[in-house]
Amino acid sequence: MSGSLNDVLFRDYQINTLSAFLHRDPSITPPNLVIQGHSSTGKTFALKRFFETNQELVNAWLEPIELVTWKPLMQAVLRTVQNGLRSLYPEVSIQESDPLDVEETYLLVKLLTNLLSQYDSLLQEELSFFLVFDGLDQLNDLDAVLFRKLIKLHELLPASSKIQLKFVYTIQDMAFVERYSSHCLPVVVFPRYTTKEVTEILIATRADDLIMSDALREKVLKEGITECTDEQFLGVAINFIQLIVQSFHSYTGNNIAALNDLIDFKWDSFVDKVIKENIFEPLALYRAANKVFSSTGDTFSPEDSESAEITNEVALSYELSAISKYLLIAAYICSYLEPRYDSNVFSKKSHIKTGRASYGRRKKIETNPRFLQPSIFPLERLLAVFQAIFPVERKAQSGSLALLKEEPLMRANVEVFQNLAELHTLKLVSTTVARNIDFLNYKVKWKVNVPWEIINEIGRSVDFDVGQYFGGQ
Repeated sequence: MSGSLNDVLFRDYQINTLSAFLHRDPSITPPNLVIQGHSSTGKTFALKRFFETNQELVNAWLEPIELVTWKPLMQAVLRTVQNGLRSLYPEVSIQESDPLDVEETYLLVKLLTNLLSQYDSLLQEELSFFLVFDGLDQLNDLDAVLFRKLIKLHELLPASSKIQLKFVYTIQDMAFVERYSSHCLPVVVFPRYTTKEVTEILIATRADDLIMSDALREKVLKEGITECTDEQFLGVAINFIQLIVQSFHSYTGNNIAALNDLIDFKWDSFVDKVIKENIFEPLALYRAANKVFSSTGDTFSPEDSESAEITNEVALSYELSAISKYLLIAAYICSYLEPRYDSNVFSKKSHIKTGRASYGRRKKIETNPRFLQPSIFPLERLLAVFQAIFPVERKAQSGSLALLKEEPLMRANVEVFQNLAELHTLKLVSTTVARNIDFLNYKVKWKVNVPWEIINEIGRSVDFDVGQYFGGQ
């Protein structure tokens, strides 16, 4: 492929597959196409570049995450198709429908049929109109029925119409696609980028911006760095990007968007460590700016903030309670440890059992979970892990009657839920529901938003070794 597709790196196979499925001729174009890939794997970017290069393919885009529920989504389908055809054929006078009239799926079919029929008598050739649902599985009110209605929509529209609607869905979760495997939908998979690929992409897209930044220009003038070539400055930016990827790719899951944010966040701090003697000495510059790549600079307890170096900058301190810290640790464990290991890891009787018969064949995790994105988990599992790791002080003497009245485990009381709500407000944990959250609803799933380095710091503040749950992987 030529033109603007040249900047879609490492996606030649996917681009060629898209070319095989997407045509102007409706007779050789499937009615539905699913593009699956985790966040920041290039789905939207590659698809937009594909349509930009093949401008004869008529397309329109919807972002379901902004539409919240199925009804605004259905209304947006009619509105988008109607506006797209109007801009494509401005000379054609037709009677348009009000998208707000779409209250049910059958009304969408009725109004689309009426819209397309008005163009049939005026057009000479057949046309594929591609409607892209960018991130369909991110729709807040998504259920199993909605997707089935969408993929069957083409069967309800007139097959004889000269304008054939074709639907393209970009989806992150492969499990979502597998639920509809019986429909035999064509799927184009965008795998995660490797570390090498992520590095090359970031160098190609960010290096020039970094060397032209105000922070670097001001530092060069301040240090009196002269007689330096553009290639030397480019080398500094490339070295910085490589260090960012090497330091933080493990818990971002090679997510380009997250690494991009880290580049923006840490570039100025990196430049502050630049002096005339080390700017073109990668090893010396890394030693000077080591904290940029090994620490977030944030603390999670008042004790840590008091012992930190006092600078002119404002130190950020998270004064989380002990319950909040253990909830956050439990959330991290739930996000990165598969549920099948819970019984082995948290069993209270594991120290009593001995011999192979007690544990059977050892289970081995094939991939270090910290190299992946956090998985979602139900609230029940979070509370169970929290209960297993939270230390309960036994104040009564051993063998006394008072000891029998004490609870052996921490209960999920009001205080626990208050701390969980605080973590959600701080965005340290998040849910699959964007608004009107009912914490106790079994449909609500959770995930942690905190990287390994910070969780490790939180664990040290309460003398809890988080690494013991991921050891030997």
